[in-house]
Amino acid sequence: MRICVIGAGIAGTLLARRLTEYAAVEVDLVTGVPGTDATAASGGGVRGFETHPEQRRLAVESLFELFETPGLLEQSGYVETGCTYLLTPYAGLEAAVAEVEHLHPGSTEVVDESALRGSGWHGLPAGTVGVLEKRAGFIRPDHLRSLVIEELTRGSHSRVVTGPVLGLVPHPDGSVSCRTPGESNRYDVVVVAAGPWTPGLLAGNALPAEPYRTKAIQVAVYDVDGALPTMFVDETSDLYGRPTADGGLLLGVDTHHWSVPPGSSAPTSDLAAEAVRIAGQRLPHLRLLETRNTVSNADCYADPPVLTLWSVLGSTHRLFTFTGGSGGSVKTALAASRTAASDLLGPLVTGGTTRTTTSRTENKRMTMSERGNGHPPRYHTIGIGAGPSNLSLAALYKNVTTEKLALFDSRPVAGWHTPLLYPGVRMQTGWMKDLVSLVDPRHELTFLNYLVTSGRLYALINSQFDALPRIEYERYLAWATERLGVVNFDCRVDAISITDEGFQVCVDGSPVALSEHLVLGLGTRPVWPGYARELDPERAFIADELGARLPSLDTDKAEPIAVIGGGQTGLECVLRLLGSGFTDIRWIGRNQWFRSIDDSPMANELYRPSHIEFLQGLNRSKRREMIVDSRYSGDAITPGGLKALYQGNYDGLLTLGRFPVTLLPGRDVTSAEQLADGTVRLRCTTPETPEEHEVKHLVIAAGREHVQAPFDDDLRERIDYDDDGEMLVEPDYSVRWKGMNGHRIFSFNASRYSHGLTNAGLTQLPVRAAIVLNSMFDREIYPISDELCAVQW
Repeated sequence: MRICVIGAGIAGTLLARRLTEYAAVEVDLVTGVPGTDATAASGGGVRGFETHPEQRRLAVESLFELFETPGLLEQSGYVETGCTYLLTPYAGLEAAVAEVEHLHPGSTEVVDESALRGSGWHGLPAGTVGVLEKRAGFIRPDHLRSLVIEELTRGSHSRVVTGPVLGLVPHPDGSVSCRTPGESNRYDVVVVAAGPWTPGLLAGNALPAEPYRTKAIQVAVYDVDGALPTMFVDETSDLYGRPTADGGLLLGVDTHHWSVPPGSSAPTSDLAAEAVRIAGQRLPHLRLLETRNTVSNADCYADPPVLTLWSVLGSTHRLFTFTGGSGGSVKTALAASRTAASDLLGPLVTGGTTRTTTSRTENKRMTMSERGNGHPPRYHTIGIGAGPSNLSLAALYKNVTTEKLALFDSRPVAGWHTPLLYPGVRMQTGWMKDLVSLVDPRHELTFLNYLVTSGRLYALINSQFDALPRIEYERYLAWATERLGVVNFDCRVDAISITDEGFQVCVDGSPVALSEHLVLGLGTRPVWPGYARELDPERAFIADELGARLPSLDTDKAEPIAVIGGGQTGLECVLRLLGSGFTDIRWIGRNQWFRSIDDSPMANELYRPSHIEFLQGLNRSKRREMIVDSRYSGDAITPGGLKALYQGNYDGLLTLGRFPVTLLPGRDVTSAEQLADGTVRLRCTTPETPEEHEVKHLVIAAGREHVQAPFDDDLRERIDYDDDGEMLVEPDYSVRWKGMNGHRIFSFNASRYSHGLTNAGLTQLPVRAAIVLNSMFDREIYPISDELCAVQW
């Protein structure tokens, strides 16, 4: 994987260094224009306490890494001064201080106004408190940045490229070209970490530049007479400062000068005078003498002020920004860069778990209850999962009610089967069947509006696709997610219970939300067959991991590799391997042939509201029989995909003298054994005699299973289940359960044998969501009309 990080400030250089820790990644760090930047102008303050919860988490973890990483204190030039943070107290302050104490025990305490006066502080508003930290101080970010750049220059998997960036071009396949003086390169991922240059760089390349603004920063260093304070932030006056290593005092005041050009600028005398005036009031025992030097620059600000990844084009990959720490990037850059690297590469590469979101909307939502009363926020409706089903519900919901809705999703960022988004993979549904169009074609979140607002309409039309690229659909979902702003990512719900106040949702064992109603959109997970559980994970892995595994398989392209699973995912894995140059691919499927979807007009009649209504009138056994009989109208392979495979296989025949892909239908794998040399021996039943196949690697695409809702024991016992152990789902997608008392549960994706093939597919997303909303609010918000049907079921 080739990644380009644009911007050689503290954020960009630390992110580039994080990325080079992984062998499969090559990193180019592109420097900006020469001269003083925000990193060079920074006071370098590092502490743990912040009022914004996400900024606080990053600051606390960064401080911990600074202290616990051998050599890092020396590299950064850390000087400990302690810190005093002056502010008006708020509900939740003690809990916030406890978060700092958790990683830095004995370091932090809250003191009252009288204690602050004893430390030399005067003229504070009544009720002001101070958060005192012992383990806080400042570093030399410019020096640390220089050491990291030297390290990257010498690295075997990294380069330092002299900027500035002259052009930034996203390509249809998701890659991005970056042009610098003398060269142009194409990358798998580009991250713009250019600080105050970020909005101008994006806008100059016709890319969206929200939510960033530039703001002036100015500090001055003074000779002083009197006892120096600790490093401090005074929220009551916007004054901040710290002692210097040689006995001076650095002072600054929040400027409120917005939209200033990046790069150095002339100091503003009134700002310096304001800082001196406030310092005289707050610290009257200090006498400011000569001004040693004044530094004025600009930094990149965002709302909220969190240094985090943000997807520029509404996608979960390819083009990101990494900036917007709003003057505080030095405090958070260590932890933020680690989180960003994990989010970019994913747990398959990093060996860890991702933990943050690329959505600034979501980071902003975190402030909703940060100064609340300690109780979880209350919503009208909570959705578990943020896949297409619940996104469709949220999209329609926002246009018909002012009630509050929130979605909780375990993924770190927006996405939809992201590991399977290979170039060339196509959708199985038409583009008109988006999140909203079938019931509200004038909605702002239609796929057509996505194409127009992203500037892709004519390019897509002229490409004359028979079926939409799946990557495009995923980008559409991410675009809609950003605009909805209701998804809480990185929140794995581990318990749902019913209380007197409604449904209580817990994440990591702690209540995070209450709601009147609950909507389950949990989706599916890959099936891991029993015969593969004892195999070496380097030899056998699920289809979702194929993209991450490919670099390590490059040396074995002539060795036999098997793909198990005769469905669409199996086909896509075969195509990916074939396109990557593998020459001995065994495609094994249980059915007697690799079936294509029936896309005839008659088959499509099964995906209409009128047919869903017809199914509801049948008895359970007859309904199940009909649904099973019609399954290959949806649970099968796109004809275009099979055509691409046959053509690619024939091209391979012309080159190799044999087919690189062997199709093996009618085989049911019963066992797998790993031999001494690592080879995997598969045993299969066939219509005739058993077979064995020996392969070097095994890709498993054996289907997916529904994810069960994490109900607690009490709520689980109240749910009504059918003879197959599945929840009983009514025609309006409500779950039948005891003692609901007005609180209702709805379920998408878990009613195949009551609602037919549309249950988990994409064809009827807004219809299903509209039915739920009509039922939830007990009125016809969205009429569902399907009368012009030639078929009489």
